[in-house]
Amino acid sequence: MSQEKDKIVIEPYLMSVLSSRLYSVGIEMTNTMIRSARSLLMSICRDLSTAICDRNGQVISLPPCIPVHVANMSLTTRPCFEHPEGIQQGDLFLNNSPYNGNTHHADYTYLAPVFHEGELMFFTAAKGHQADCGNSIPSTYHGSAQDIYEEGALNFPGVKVQKNYKDVPDIISIAKARIRVPEQWYGDYLAGVGAARTGERRLVDLCKEYGNDVIKAFCDAFQEYGEKRIIEEIKKMPKGEWDYEVKHDPIPEVLPEGVRIYIKCSIDPEEGYITIDLRENSDSMVCGLNLCEATTLASARAGVLNRLSPDIPHNEGAMKRIRVLMKEGCVVGKAKHPYSSSVATTNVADRLISGVQALFNKITEERGIAEGGTVMCPAVSVISGKDWRRNDEPYVNQLFIGMTGGPGVRGHDGWVTYQFPCTGGALYWTSVEVMEQRYPVKVVEEEIIPDSVGHGQWNSAPACKFVMTPRKHPVTFAYSNDGTINLPKGANGGSKGWKAASWQFDVEKGEESRVELPPFAAPSIQFGEAIVSESSSGGGYGEPLDRDPEMVRHRAREGWLTLETAKEIYGVILDTTPEKYAVDYNATEQLRKQLKEEKERGVKTNG
Repeated sequence: MSQEKDKIVIEPYLMSVLSSRLYSVGIEMTNTMIRSARSLLMSICRDLSTAICDRNGQVISLPPCIPVHVANMSLTTRPCFEHPEGIQQGDLFLNNSPYNGNTHHADYTYLAPVFHEGELMFFTAAKGHQADCGNSIPSTYHGSAQDIYEEGALNFPGVKVQKNYKDVPDIISIAKARIRVPEQWYGDYLAGVGAARTGERRLVDLCKEYGNDVIKAFCDAFQEYGEKRIIEEIKKMPKGEWDYEVKHDPIPEVLPEGVRIYIKCSIDPEEGYITIDLRENSDSMVCGLNLCEATTLASARAGVLNRLSPDIPHNEGAMKRIRVLMKEGCVVGKAKHPYSSSVATTNVADRLISGVQALFNKITEERGIAEGGTVMCPAVSVISGKDWRRNDEPYVNQLFIGMTGGPGVRGHDGWVTYQFPCTGGALYWTSVEVMEQRYPVKVVEEEIIPDSVGHGQWNSAPACKFVMTPRKHPVTFAYSNDGTINLPKGANGGSKGWKAASWQFDVEKGEESRVELPPFAAPSIQFGEAIVSESSSGGGYGEPLDRDPEMVRHRAREGWLTLETAKEIYGVILDTTPEKYAVDYNATEQLRKQLKEEKERGVKTNG
């Protein structure tokens, strides 16, 4: 640190130290939520995120977290500055409103202002996806809801839930009265409060150690550094405009045409801006799939950041160089009250992230990526019912299990537990053993589906089959399954992903009693019945005939690929006599040459 004409200059070593200190505070906040939350959704699956914002409410530090939760946190803090009572030490704000900078009503975000010596220095943010948010159906995703009134959720647009470090009891009473599982909700509330207050204490200690002036100078310098780093990356890119289109599946009787997502991207290396323009999308807002300002912004930013250097600071200084143009009152834009944005964090958001990532394949091969798997199959349902083991008390919780989704990436196969583009692999799968202990359900089957990858030089993760049945009382499975019609696309010669599917059957009669289920539904599965989910897989990346034969051999031996697929798709002949199989390189070379010639003739003929 040095002084230049009364201006504090933050030296590189100090910037490194302080940025690491903020990062560690974020980790401690996250661990506080994980260890103290009551719902499996937060404590096991980690559907939560934390962030630290500077004194202006701008994101300055993010620990490992869910991209759609936090690449917009500067919007979420905005209502704090507009509160009629102002901001005082000991306040805690609650924002779950998609109309006021939050993501959707299920994501309760707790914001604690951090004061030191009477001066506002930071905000800590703790966001957790609730198991129940008071929707009119027992699900935090109400895809068919046309407006907030049909959706039914409580809407807290940046209210004070604590003053002088004490709960505002009326707010707590309102929430408990509307939530189906009030004690579980209150436990998760305490976890969010604990995380925000833990971060507050650590940041106060930091201010005591270095002084307010140094901390403010650091925050300004670190935002400037983030901006400088991303400008350096953008200057390496070509100048131009590109576009890409992706489509979400229809919802029968609600959205029969599906959702077309048209993305335009322009890069200006001289000025150092990437612009994602989404204004040429439909104005129609007819159901809960509508994005909101926060999820549109975060999805576009996440798609871009996934294609840039990972050492760029994820702060507002960097992210503001990704401009996102959107309309109000548009499915792929800014939600307009009272239209519903109940499903704003997943389905269309996931398609938008995949689309932005894939668009960059037209610009550069670096960190190339196919479209990620589509989402919300029954394996990630919100389950609800009554538990006879606990005097028929109600339960609600979302599953995160039996869904893969990882796209093929240049240089790497898809991540099996990737799940959603909007989470980027940050969520954990639900523990089968813990879930069966906690809820009256039984997992019958959970296995990889052979030959279900998006084929490529680098494959996607395979799809997963998941089967579950109630143990006594009926269980409602609420889900919103995309990817049954519009499959995730591959890139640079890779194939499309696996088709998602859902059905139910009578356990005694077996799968010959199969009854197909709608893509968006909340079926009540009775005792003696089972629900089946086949997840989508992402697209493959690169030409399958260029895949390393040893990788084909390994996947075939593991049972992920059949011998027929190894031969027909990858042109690899395998000798299964040895225990670990062996590649017949001479036969493989001849077959691949033949298949490539056939493909070239086909392209010329079609051209």
